[in-house]
Amino acid sequence: MTKLHQYNQDGPFFITKEVAAQMIAGGYEFEPPLIPCTIRLGDILERMIDAELALQPGEIAEQERKRRQNKQSSRYGSNG
Repeated sequence: MTKLHQYNQDGPFFITKEVAAQMIAGGYEFEPPLIPCTIRLGDILERMIDAELALQPGEIAEQERKRRQNKQSSRYGSNG
């Protein structure tokens, strides 16, 4: 039997079906999240100020940065 407690890990610990079965057998009860996520990442990024958005990695954040650049360019025209 493998250990259920994983301490001092460098990366994330994912609960596989096997680990979940061991935890349930050990008396652990799984509960659904209290508040389901109902907002899209794009909506969250859209609400960030530019400085916050600049710190965000990923393709969706990059799309939001480009959207803002295009919006700003259209406000001032091509003569900028």
